[in-house]
Amino acid sequence: MLKKSTSPPFPQALHGKKGVRNAAEILEVLRQVKVNIPLLDMIKQVPTYAKFLKDLCTIKRGLTVNKKAFLTEQVSAILQCKSPLKYKDPGSPTISVMIGGKVVEKALLDLGASVNLLPYSVYKQLGLGELKPTAITLSWQIDQ
Repeated sequence: MLKKSTSPPFPQALHGKKGVRNAAEILEVLRQVKVNIPLLDMIKQVPTYAKFLKDLCTIKRGLTVNKKAFLTEQVSAILQCKSPLKYKDPGSPTISVMIGGKVVEKALLDLGASVNLLPYSVYKQLGLGELKPTAITLSWQIDQ
């Protein structure tokens, strides 16, 4: 089987650092160039110079705004770099309750945002009546 030789896609890349030498030569030539043009002609021919010189010569006046903006407390705190006060975790809200003549200390106060589990043995002791069947299964997580 014969292999066909192919040329590289960019053969000039294999010639070394010729571009760097050419760049140095070009830089040296540009150093020797001197431009003798009147300033006004240069400003007319190159608009960026005109804008630059105009910006240098004009007096920048501050912008005065006579309108008031009303901010909420949160936005005002952000703009003034004030951080809000940090509070400790209040923990679980508990109360003492009496259920069927039995006192339960530190019963979890139900704020309607959580599910409370009660062991079946405690339920039987309290005599709360018959349980109704449900399709929901809840389980305890024991921390060890």
